[in-house]
Amino acid sequence: MKILIIKTFPQEINSTTYNSQEFGQAYAFKKKGYICDVMCISSDGIFHKDVIKINEQTIILYKVKSYVFLKNAWLLDCYSILDQYDILQVSEYNQIYTWHLAKRYPNKIIVYHGPYYSSFNKRYNLMAKFFDMCFLNRYKKLNTCFITKSILAQKYLKSKGLINVYAVGVGLGLSFINKNTYTQVPEVCRIESINAIKLLYVGSIEERRNTLFLLDILSDLLYKKINVVLIIVGKSSSKKYEMLFHNKISQLNLKNFVIHIPVLQQNIISQIYSCSDIFLLPTRYDIFGMVLLEAMYYRKPVLTTMNGGSNMMIKSGENGYVLDSFKVDLWSDKIITLIENSNLRKLMGGKAHNTIVKQFTWENLVNMFIDIYRNK
Repeated sequence: MKILIIKTFPQEINSTTYNSQEFGQAYAFKKKGYICDVMCISSDGIFHKDVIKINEQTIILYKVKSYVFLKNAWLLDCYSILDQYDILQVSEYNQIYTWHLAKRYPNKIIVYHGPYYSSFNKRYNLMAKFFDMCFLNRYKKLNTCFITKSILAQKYLKSKGLINVYAVGVGLGLSFINKNTYTQVPEVCRIESINAIKLLYVGSIEERRNTLFLLDILSDLLYKKINVVLIIVGKSSSKKYEMLFHNKISQLNLKNFVIHIPVLQQNIISQIYSCSDIFLLPTRYDIFGMVLLEAMYYRKPVLTTMNGGSNMMIKSGENGYVLDSFKVDLWSDKIITLIENSNLRKLMGGKAHNTIVKQFTWENLVNMFIDIYRNK
């Protein structure tokens, strides 16, 4: 079986990114003995055929010229490549090129879909509504097969009348994450030397991730005389939100209790996880949340909201907490419970780690993909 993973979303794949879903999945397929390559848009408008070597496996990355419009990409001059593969795994049900390929290659197409309904996603909801009115019926007529990144996404597609939909999830590529090397760097040395409980957040500083709420939690914990610091790894794509973030740190007198690392070398991130104590993700919406996978793998108790990843991976109170509101006391009380009970932290972190290793590595998940490919 020859598999081509096509990222139809208009974003070029960085082959050096340690948590690339496309390369993590392709590498796992290769280890199972299948041919699997990857395709995406070319940011410079020039066709590239790059040979990517990952450990003992070789993966071809095709970067193709594309038209990009309204967060859609139309890949050009690549049918001769697509014809060579038995399975074409494309992304997102409402990408126009995905819809196009569903008709051209009805027996080859699998759509790997992530988004689900959220009132926060107003623009996406409008785009999806328009797409459904104009284009959805083709999938129904063809009985196109969909694999979703979460149960929430599965329910979302089924609510549209699509039937052939399977929830599988997203995997962690252990071969990538375990390549991280240990090097003494100032950021890690500083964090390791701090004699306090270390709360960690990894991700963009943005409204969707509700990053300002982290500062409210920290302020409440300090008011309750809890010895904590907050480590934030990530930068903001919005200057306005970033300004709000830094202003709030000043207003709440948190400067000495917040360690903000805007950019961190990818081979260092594992050390940040390892030397932290509790991971926080108060996101309003997340398709899956790769950082949840990572934090759980590194045995961190996780506090988060209901989102694509937590709905798949977390049994609240056992291997993490899924909290149903943004009440500061609710979050700080759970954190205090974990701080005061190191055995609970260790037990919950261990269960989180086992959940990822046993169920949510690409090496495990591709078996489900293969079964669906064969029986679609």
